Amino acid sequence: MTQPSKGAAVFLTLFGLPFLGGGLAFIYAQLLSRGNFKTFDIFTGIMFGSVFVFIGGGLIYAAFGGYGLLKQQAAREESNPLSPWLWRLDWASSRAESQNKKSEIASWVFAILCNLITLPFLFRMIPNFARNGDPRVFLLLGFNLFGVILIVKALRATIRHRRFGDAYFEFDALPFSPGERVGGRIHLKLDSRAEHGIDLRLSCVRKLVSGSGDNRSTNQIALWQAEHNVPAGAVEPGPLGRAIPVDFSPPADSLVTDHDNPSDQVLWLLHAQADVPGVDYSDDFEIPVFRNAAFAGPASDSGTRTTAGADSFGFATPRPSDADSGAVPQPAHTKVVVSTGSGGTEFYFPVLRNPSRALMLFLVLLVWTGVAFLMSQKHTPIFFFIFLGLSDLIILAGFLHVTFGSARICVRSGEILSRTGIFGLGRTRRMQVSEVASIVPVVSMQQGNSSGNALHAIRMRLKDGSKITLADEIDSRQEARWVVSQIETLAGLKLDTHVEVDLPLGVSPQTQRQASGQVFTQSQQRVPAAASAGIFLVMVAGMIGFMAWRMTSFPSRTNNSHTAAAASAAKPVARRVFSAPLTDADVERVRALPAQVQAEELLERAIGHDTRALELFDQQVESWIGHMGMSERVRQLEQRSQFSKDLRVRYANVDINLALEGWQKNGQAADLLIERARTDQHYRAAAVYFLGMLAGRGVDYERIHSVLLNYARYDPDAGVRQWAVEGMRFLGKDEVLDELFTSFTEDPANSVRDRAGCNISDCGIFTR
Repeated sequence: MTQPSKGAAVFLTLFGLPFLGGGLAFIYAQLLSRGNFKTFDIFTGIMFGSVFVFIGGGLIYAAFGGYGLLKQQAAREESNPLSPWLWRLDWASSRAESQNKKSEIASWVFAILCNLITLPFLFRMIPNFARNGDPRVFLLLGFNLFGVILIVKALRATIRHRRFGDAYFEFDALPFSPGERVGGRIHLKLDSRAEHGIDLRLSCVRKLVSGSGDNRSTNQIALWQAEHNVPAGAVEPGPLGRAIPVDFSPPADSLVTDHDNPSDQVLWLLHAQADVPGVDYSDDFEIPVFRNAAFAGPASDSGTRTTAGADSFGFATPRPSDADSGAVPQPAHTKVVVSTGSGGTEFYFPVLRNPSRALMLFLVLLVWTGVAFLMSQKHTPIFFFIFLGLSDLIILAGFLHVTFGSARICVRSGEILSRTGIFGLGRTRRMQVSEVASIVPVVSMQQGNSSGNALHAIRMRLKDGSKITLADEIDSRQEARWVVSQIETLAGLKLDTHVEVDLPLGVSPQTQRQASGQVFTQSQQRVPAAASAGIFLVMVAGMIGFMAWRMTSFPSRTNNSHTAAAASAAKPVARRVFSAPLTDADVERVRALPAQVQAEELLERAIGHDTRALELFDQQVESWIGHMGMSERVRQLEQRSQFSKDLRVRYANVDINLALEGWQKNGQAADLLIERARTDQHYRAAAVYFLGMLAGRGVDYERIHSVLLNYARYDPDAGVRQWAVEGMRFLGKDEVLDELFTSFTEDPANSVRDRAGCNISDCGIFTR
């Protein structure tokens, strides 16, 4: 019986408190320091803190709400120990509630959580990457695409729920029993006519949960399935607007509903869908199927007869009951193309049988290939690159198989021919009918909790024990069974269309059985398991985000990368030691070098206080504009020269930065930068920084001085004020020291005060 645990509720609450408290503290700290950051940075920080508030609050809510629900569940089980169909409130009322409402809530929870994680990357990094033409922008866009997909899914779930209302399936009997009629009506709001009718599918599903902790995965196995279409004219009026009649007859030896083992459950699911204008109708209901006291005979091995074998790969192949082993009528819609000629009857499975699956694999292939390409550009260790490359090849092979794979099966006198391959280019196999033991449709386990059809294959077993897959990627169970029945009839084989199930090694083909008269017990619901799954998804998303952030933190030259805060993430370049100052022969040699090499050698000699190298540097620096870039050696030399005790070297630092950015030391460059600062908000901080360099080299000092002072005092953006202060350190006059001291003592932003103090103390170009 379910036993609610106060200890578990307390533990979950204590587990959630650090998330809630930490998130609130982070948001509070962001609000307190809002004067030091841009409004946009504050907003992204609050979003980051909200993730932890969301997690912590959700865990605490789940602890209190879950404990109350478990108490109510325990009371119902205690009052009806022999009637598990009365343990659920909706079943006790002879109805099954729609799962759409739960799906809507879950969709919004995951959509909000995912977007709280991804949106800061979207707002913070993507604009910079887009302006600089950085290809990593596509990786971040793909990362944020997950949030968009979840939002769209949540919106569709909301529209579906609002349109069709709180639908429910009303039972004609309680409980339903194997071998007896499963009937009732689905009540819903249906404001338009379903021209193609309503498709209903009743499935007996074995739900397996394997693994533990973060490695838990859920799979579904359809043990029995039947479907039919309800014509639009058969839909009746109902209390919500419309009532869809339901009528199925499950076999007498079917398994019954079994929730005893949370890791191995048997569920009976009713799925309904209809193609209507706008959002299509789609819904799922879990119904109670039990053997009540009136049922005289025991179940055959308590449910479904299974005969398990093992193939050469160690997979069990359970066989459901014989109820679905007879002739199968042709489905209304099939993808297989059947043709008859002098060469026999051919069954052709064309390419692109599953467009949605092909599209999904294509998107995965694009993302994985992009990751592999970016990792190769970042000099990733060869082991990881090989792993990514091999994985990419496997995904590519799967995409080609799903998208362009086709199959042909030809049955003619005494033999069966099979050819499968991409674009049908595989070799043809010939099997004599006398060598064939059986032909069966096979279904693999279905990932997740979706009620959609799993993919089926058609497998031939030969008498020597070998197996041949004749066709795969068949999304209709009935179509696979119908093709098998046609092949067996044409070949003169015994008609047997039961569907086999491939189970991984270690999964028992037999489920736990319920004996007659047993007191049913329902295992305790594991609220922490759902919470753990949510936390795991958040951790995975956070890890992906962290990896994306780390990839963006590698050194790259951007418009404002030449700052004291820029740090090198690459391996340091060894310093060169020159044994003697520059000679006449050295001058001729250096002049003949490419611009990049010239700049590196002359700047490194200048840092070593080589006077002649400094003179040649001044002569050559403007000729390097447009012919050099920020190499790792230049980056390190730029940082070393910035803090040199020789003011001539600090001026060389100014010149190399201007050359790297492409700015000449003239009034035209000053005019362009002033106008750029006025009109381009994104480049304003960089513009005022380079204006300070120009003024420090004697270009239009008075005008630039007043412009910088105005930005340093009055610009509302703390980032712009900070870079105006950075630019003022190059001006070199005593009056600027007083102005920097004013910013150091009066500016409301810590970042501005910090840089003003540093510029006064160690990295400015001042003589006192």
